[in-house]
Formats: sequence, structure tokens, C-alpha cells
Amino acid sequence: MQTSFDIAIIGAGPAGMSAAITAAETGASVVVLDDKPKAGGQIYRNVADSPLQDPNLLGEDYLQGKALLERFENSPVERIQGATVWHLGDNGEVLFSKDQQTCSLTARELMLSCGAMERPFPIPGWHLPGVMSAGSAQVMLKSDALVMDGAIFAGTGPLLYLIVAQYLRLGVKVKALVDTTSKSGYIQAASHFGGALSGLPMIQKGLTLLAEIKRAGVPVYRFAESLSVQGEEKVTALQFNCGKQQHLLETEHLFLHQGVIPNLNMTRSLGLEHRWCEQQLCWKPDLNEWGQSSIDSISVAGDCSGIVGADGSQMMGKMVALNQLYRLGLIDREQRDQQAVSSRKQLSRLNSFRRFIDTLYRPIDQHRIPSQADTVICRCEEQNLEQLQQGFAQGARGPNELKGLTRCGMGPCQGRQCGHTVSELLAQWRGERVEEVGYYRLRSPMRLLNLTELSRFNRISAANPPEKKVLAGERR
Repeated sequence: MQTSFDIAIIGAGPAGMSAAITAAETGASVVVLDDKPKAGGQIYRNVADSPLQDPNLLGEDYLQGKALLERFENSPVERIQGATVWHLGDNGEVLFSKDQQTCSLTARELMLSCGAMERPFPIPGWHLPGVMSAGSAQVMLKSDALVMDGAIFAGTGPLLYLIVAQYLRLGVKVKALVDTTSKSGYIQAASHFGGALSGLPMIQKGLTLLAEIKRAGVPVYRFAESLSVQGEEKVTALQFNCGKQQHLLETEHLFLHQGVIPNLNMTRSLGLEHRWCEQQLCWKPDLNEWGQSSIDSISVAGDCSGIVGADGSQMMGKMVALNQLYRLGLIDREQRDQQAVSSRKQLSRLNSFRRFIDTLYRPIDQHRIPSQADTVICRCEEQNLEQLQQGFAQGARGPNELKGLTRCGMGPCQGRQCGHTVSELLAQWRGERVEEVGYYRLRSPMRLLNLTELSRFNRISAANPPEKKVLAGERR
């Protein structure tokens, strides 16, 4: 009797769902664990059960996830929603929390598809109440149809323009769009124009969004620099420069965004090898062409492998699943390679377009690497730039030493909001490359646990899956 699953997939976004469908079609025993009540990830959140009266207003790209979700829900896959994974072992062990109890299972192959997170935007005042990320605006919109009237959106990248357009379609007033895309970004992106042509439909969508925002009469401030949030107890205004002119816009709600980066806490806690990607200015797991990591039985797909977008994530998920099926002996090498041909070609085209997008919307240094002494770096432990510089002066040469001296990175987010900033700051102070500086050393558990939860232990096996009502997110 088989007690271990063939494949355990962490995350039910585009990559996780695509991988699960592919693996289950071949007869593998697959379990998918996801921390949300429903599958879909961030991009397809609530796509089949939107709180909006007219979900079409969110756009075609959002709605196309419904077909993928339906295939996933109709596939013979064990689905455990509302499961917070807090430990993964290189032996295939998975420990997670659900309904206030600890559960465990094992799998011969693990696939991580934990998605992305928004890049930190460490400018003066970014920690004040009323300042959130553009991604947060989308979560509130998709989950609860909640919006903030009269907000300012500031930063760069397609997601920023998309959420502004979605607000406008819903009749929500947007006070201003402050665009930090640099002039040099446009110039340098021109060298990747050939790759841009491979993503011509996406360029057309972007231009359509910008035209939609312009028609709505939203003030757009281009090439903005030197952003700082004003306020004492909460945000009251955003100050910035456009050329030689300084602007001060009053607001109670500010949404910041300058791209997304891989969510690394699981890959880091596993001890997988990582590398610094200069193109996307972030750390990435070091993977082969099939998404296989430095631990053979663990693969990574989707945006947590490096930002590839929703379509690219689906293709990566399929390719990773095919390779894991090959490793399990369920298909041969020729079957794997033949079934991956289409996904590989499409992913190659998307990666060419990605170079154009990454260059165009590259966040400028002053909005990634703070220079003002009182700018908060670690929001959890309220450590600012001056305090980190003092720790460096005391001999903290790497992220872990700086953490020990200042507590920067010790909070509940485990360095998600400060890790990349600390790596770049230390590289600047040391006069070295970021890859020579490294990143925080992370360990399990990846979330706070209590003794009551640990005392309630439940073992799940492929031969004895959890009850269906538990899989649907209900309490037993």
C-alpha cells in the first residue's frame, strides 16, 4: 500500500494547478496544498466566485483563469485548501497547519509554486498607516469588492496600470498616477525591441490601459523621482519631483508598486542554492531547464522561480510535472520531451518579451536602496537605515550578522520586506556584488506556532487522504 504521494505541490496558483492537472492525467497520486480558501493564487483569486456584480470589469486576463480552475477542480487530485505549510524536508516531508492542528504527509517529489510578492519600496514614510501596495488593492478588490476612493497610485509596472484601470471601470475616483518609470528605462528597453515583438499583444494591452487612464482624466505624473510619504501618525501626502518641479499631493490612501519578486521563504528555508539575477534585481533559486533545484527531488515553478507571469507559470508547471513524472518512471524521456515541446517554445517567447519588460520597468536605485537615515528598512522590528549602518560599523558584514546585531529580519515576515534591501545595502557599503553578500539564513518553522496546535497531530497518506469536507475548507 502506497502511503506517500507521488507528488506534493505547494501552491494552487497557475503553476500549481497546471502541474497538478498534468501529473494527475498520467495517473500519479498528487496532493496540492494551498493557504487560501480557494484555488487560483493571486492572479485568479475568486475567479469563479467574485464578489463583484460584474467580474468582466477586471479584464479578460483575469477571467481566462476560470477554465484552468475548472480543469483543476475536476482532476483526480487531493486538494487541501486553507493549509499553511511551515516545514519542508529534503526527504519529502511536509508539515502544515489546518483548522488549528498540525498535519504531515510525505511525497516522492515536491514542487514549490509559491508565487511572487511585491518588491519592497523603502522610501521615507512607506511604513505609515494608509500606505499599502498595489497588490493589496487588488486583494481587497477581488476578495471583498473593497476599494479606496481618491487614492494615489505610485510606482512602475503593468500591475500598477491594471489596478488603476480596474478602479476606474468600477467608477472609483483615482486622485493621481505617479509613474516612476525612468527615461533611461525607455532608452535601454529599445535594445530588446526584437523580444518585445514576440509579446506584441501584451504591449497592445498595456497601451490600451494607459489610454483608458488618460481618457478618464486621471492626472499622470511621469518620470517621478525622490518619492517620500508625508505624515506623522498616518499618510497625509506624497511628495515627489518631476524634473526640476516638486509636487505635493494630499491623500489618505497611497498604493505603491515597483514590480514583483519571487517569494523565497520556502526555497530559502530548504537550503536550496540561489543566485542573484541582475535582470530582475532579485534572488532566484538556481534551477535547471526543468525547474529542478539543487535538491533533485525538489522542483520550483512559476513566479517563485523568477518572474514569468501567469501564462509562463502555467507552462512551467506543466514542464516541471512532466519531468517529475519521468523521474518517477511514469513516462519515458521521449514522452516527457515531446509533451513539453509546445510549452518550451511558448516559454522561450515569453522570456524574450520578459527582458524587454524588466528593462523598461527596472526600479530606480533611489527607490530600492534608501539613503535617508530615518527611512525604515525593517518594518517588523522598526529598524531604520541609520541603525543598520551602526550595525555595519560594529562589524556586521553580512545579512545574518546584521540581523544578530540589529534584529533586522527577525520579525513575523522573516525578512520578506527587508531581505533584498539589506542585500543591496550591504553590497553598496562593502563595495562588492550582491551575490557576494548573500541573503538571510532561514529555518523552519516558517510561521508562528502554538503548543495547542502542535499537540493536535494528524498524519495524511496517499492511501488515507483527508475527508472531502476538510479538503473544501470546512471544519471537521
